[in-house]
Amino acid sequence: MRRRHLDRRPAQGRRQRLKSPQLLIASESSNSSRSDSGPADWRPTKHAFRCTYAKDHTHIKSVWKLTTTDAAKKALSSMLDTCTN
Repeated sequence: MRRRHLDRRPAQGRRQRLKSPQLLIASESSNSSRSDSGPADWRPTKHAFRCTYAKDHTHIKSVWKLTTTDAAKKALSSMLDTCTN
């Protein structure tokens, strides 16, 4: 039934959703440690990935017009400070 519903959506809308930013798939252990925590409570264990994580997280929040807590903003800012470019 769900499949039929998706097929009735305009093709342009489906293409646009595919172009929208998507979340990355994490390893099982990383996903388990993160659970439903946001950036204020969880950071990628690999320091080199924190810049990418913060950029992606911020971009997705912006595109989908999602709110961000002050604690998350502070954590994301800290992670963005690790970016070299």
